[in-house]
Amino acid sequence: MDAWFDPIMSFADSPWAYLIVFLTALLDAMLPILPSESSLIACGVFATVSGFSPNLFLLILAGALGAFLGDNITYAIGRWAEPFANRHMLSGERGRRARERAERWLADHGGVMIIAGRYIPGGRTAISLVAGMVEYPIARFRAFTAVAGLTWAMYGVLLGFWGGSVFEGSPIKGIGAGLATAAVITVLIEVTRRVLAARRRRGRGGDDGDGPPGDAEHEEVAPHAT
Repeated sequence: MDAWFDPIMSFADSPWAYLIVFLTALLDAMLPILPSESSLIACGVFATVSGFSPNLFLLILAGALGAFLGDNITYAIGRWAEPFANRHMLSGERGRRARERAERWLADHGGVMIIAGRYIPGGRTAISLVAGMVEYPIARFRAFTAVAGLTWAMYGVLLGFWGGSVFEGSPIKGIGAGLATAAVITVLIEVTRRVLAARRRRGRGGDDGDGPPGDAEHEEVAPHAT
């Protein structure tokens, strides 16, 4: 291993690694510019390189807990912003239809949307905000975000572990492989979502404005960033 990589391994071998994973997962739910997946993947690679540290189970736990808390804080922000949204974003006939559409989609597909949205940077933020604004049942939201956070954390850490195993002795290549794979999976999820939305609209005889919350072509409550 290159000598310049030793300081990074020393950091990954310390409790700070778990704190960084936790904080990036927590804050990324509200500010989708932070590299939460990258931190999970990188630490998964480091675990492969060092053999046992950082601990994979603790990494998954830190990432899952951060994701769960971040999604629920974003939901709370949506609830807090609901009066403002009702006055400015959801006022009038168009706003009323937008809210009804969001409520209907979350009632029918809430679990799938919350779990799939966790794998799309920006999507997790938009869906959590909208869920709070339309008062999606908090017990359901917490249950789905718990599943979403756990599976997402496992996915990120194990991608890193896979990359580190394939490129043993070259952590940079392992991280690159994990990040590239994550990017491809994210694109596939988003393309699939858009194709299904387009087919649904065609099945209804055209663009009737009945797309899911976060659909960039129909969203009137909150934008769905990718």
